[in-house]
Amino acid sequence: MDIRQQYRSLLEQLVALPSVSAIESNLPETATIIAGAFRQLGAQVIYDDTYFAPFIVAKFVSQNPNAKTVVIYNHYDVQPAEPLNLWQSNPWILTEHDGKLYGRGVDDDKGNLTARLAAVAEYLSENNQSLPINITFIIEGSEETASRYLTEYLNKYQDQLQADLVIWESGGKNENDVIEIFGGNKGIVTFDLSVTTAANDLHSSLAAVVDSAPMRLSRAIATLFDSQGNIAVPHFYDDVVAPNDREKTLVQALPLTRESLIAQHGLTAPLYSDKNGHDLKETLYFKPTINIEGIISGYNGTGVKTVLPATATAKLESRLVPNMSPDLTLQRISDHFKAAGLSDIVITKTLGQPGYRSDMSDPEILRVIDIAANYYHVSPVVIPTSPGTGPMAIVHQTLQAPIASLGVGYANTKDHAPNENIRLADYNQHIDVIKALIKSYES
Repeated sequence: MDIRQQYRSLLEQLVALPSVSAIESNLPETATIIAGAFRQLGAQVIYDDTYFAPFIVAKFVSQNPNAKTVVIYNHYDVQPAEPLNLWQSNPWILTEHDGKLYGRGVDDDKGNLTARLAAVAEYLSENNQSLPINITFIIEGSEETASRYLTEYLNKYQDQLQADLVIWESGGKNENDVIEIFGGNKGIVTFDLSVTTAANDLHSSLAAVVDSAPMRLSRAIATLFDSQGNIAVPHFYDDVVAPNDREKTLVQALPLTRESLIAQHGLTAPLYSDKNGHDLKETLYFKPTINIEGIISGYNGTGVKTVLPATATAKLESRLVPNMSPDLTLQRISDHFKAAGLSDIVITKTLGQPGYRSDMSDPEILRVIDIAANYYHVSPVVIPTSPGTGPMAIVHQTLQAPIASLGVGYANTKDHAPNENIRLADYNQHIDVIKALIKSYES
């Protein structure tokens, strides 16, 4: 069995384990297999199961005492596979079809991990088991649930972790099939809102004089925005770090347009940028958000129930840009509700992590950009930050090194959705790119 087939078999093993951190399923079993693969390849492995999701540090040490260090960050937890009926194949069986591999986690993030392991294994095999750099993998199991305990793990091993460059978990090609390189992501704070207006649900005839829980909750949520879609919470934007000129230029070069965004998602609601006149791209990549994930109240069954609900709850999130604090953001929302006469709205924080952006002119970031350009024979699309979220800020706080994200995905990978998939060609290309990155440190 050749090396790439060996690590594809490892990918098959990993996909077969439903390592869903949201329900804390199969996490130790998955981490144990990964740690074993690192040991088999000759890495120095730390396996720490202090918390519910074991943490792995795997070090490949160069014989060069002056070698630089590249850290590769990945995670082994995945999103739930539901709704299962929308999958064309079993999500927990790695399936090949039309040059693609299907399965939950095949892109996010098990396929990226096994491709990088294959790259290290091939380089070692072709170079007398010698590396020009130190390579350290850090692997966590709670990325999909806001990286719980990652800070504690990193603090515990901080004296053993240093880096000149961090390669992030994933990435891929855009709708034009051009590789993208990200240098950051937004942070997030998720929270529940709840309100109770009576000891129990009431007869709806009392709506003439009694304010209901869903009305108060809806009123509270509505105060978060002005008529143009701007966030109306006082001081919400105070700590936002504005993009610099290079970051603005990079984002303006992206192929995204208003029309392509509407067509891609079949949007029927107006865009906020149409209402407030703000730049679409700068808003998407550099501004914070507030979003309603779901609202629950009252009767939602078949037919009619004339009831005035006594309780209402909602799940919300705020995507944060660098320098915004999850806790301070919630405090400002709480102060806003109190000022609006809505102090009975209870806010409960569920998850939170800050945002981060790399300096895209850092020499190590430029190294990654040049390698990608040389390999793919096209200039990569360089994006200072993703509109999505991940624990970049947490990792950067420990390592203090620039972060670049690229990976095995493509525009129709369907992360977090049914029929998550990657193309075999992209998977093999990523192996080649990681090998080229390693080779670039030869001197």
